[in-house]
Amino acid sequence: MAGLRDAVVVIPGTRWEDTQGTDHRLAEALAGQGPVLWVDPPVPCFGPAAVSRPRRLAAFRLDELHPGLTRLRYLATPGFTRPGLDALARRLRDAALGKALSRLGLRPAATLLLSPRDSFPAKSTGRCLLHVTDDWVSGAALMGLDRSRVQALLRRNLQRADQASAVSPHLADAVSALLPGRTVRTVPNGCRPLPPETALDACGTPGQVVLLGQLNERLDLDVLDALAEAGLRLEVIGPRRERDAQVAARLDRFLAAPTVRWHGEVPPGEVPRLIGGASVGITPYLDNEFNKASFPLKTLDYLAAGLPVISTDSPAVRWLDTELVQTASGPADFVRRASELAGRQPGDRQRRRRVEFARQHSWEARAAALLAQVEVAS
Repeated sequence: MAGLRDAVVVIPGTRWEDTQGTDHRLAEALAGQGPVLWVDPPVPCFGPAAVSRPRRLAAFRLDELHPGLTRLRYLATPGFTRPGLDALARRLRDAALGKALSRLGLRPAATLLLSPRDSFPAKSTGRCLLHVTDDWVSGAALMGLDRSRVQALLRRNLQRADQASAVSPHLADAVSALLPGRTVRTVPNGCRPLPPETALDACGTPGQVVLLGQLNERLDLDVLDALAEAGLRLEVIGPRRERDAQVAARLDRFLAAPTVRWHGEVPPGEVPRLIGGASVGITPYLDNEFNKASFPLKTLDYLAAGLPVISTDSPAVRWLDTELVQTASGPADFVRRASELAGRQPGDRQRRRRVEFARQHSWEARAAALLAQVEVAS
């Protein structure tokens, strides 16, 4: 139809107000290239969870989040993730999506699906792009989902997709194995690079280590305990999201240590300042299938702030292929490397190298890679 603008529809795995991750950052980067419609998971029309629904939300509601980025919220019955009710929720979503596109004067050039719980709309999708942000199958229990249902839905979405991608080579291979012969590209997570002068002005504090991101079962708590016991000062930035009681008890002890300062979840705009105040960033993940498939956001965020990084070994670290990220094996090695790096006064030349490396891996570059085969008019 004449007069309609091409747009990208983003179907994320989280709500906009949830902890910002891959979904949010890709949507923001895509909005720099053309209109984006973000489709929140449904809002229950009644029941305990409905108390958080926006006031005066009728069948659907549109809100501008940023220039070029609009959020769609719509109502569904409680229990919309259950078999049967999930199909009803998808029909309600598709109806709300059609009305929202019409009201905004948009037509989808592409639909980007980033959710382990959802599927592509029945029609008006443009090109269907599936982007797998974590090992949803092996991590289903961590997300409170049924593994077999997640796997079956992922296979169906893979069959429907015009393009499929994943955030790490290990994950791309795992997803491809669900549909032999299907090509799954690697499009890793990115970062928001700081201007070099901003990173240089930060001048991290010697002896200070920073851990960014959600605190949950993915972390190697033995490494964290060892760092605290070694007397290193740790700045911890991020919300607690653990489910296991033993993990919760260990996090309680770790965060109560005298050398640990926990900031909790902070606004995204404050993160660069807090990271830049440290002298080394850490990515201490357990060695398991879920983590092998991931591409931790924090690693590039540290580099974008000009910090050296110590990480557990993973396919994501090997994909980055840079000496700017050191790999450690076990708590003792982490402590040794962190103590050495944290004791150095960071030099401008090294910080600039890290920032320039991170700039090659911006979210804008990742968004462009996803849309490489899609014509989207501004």
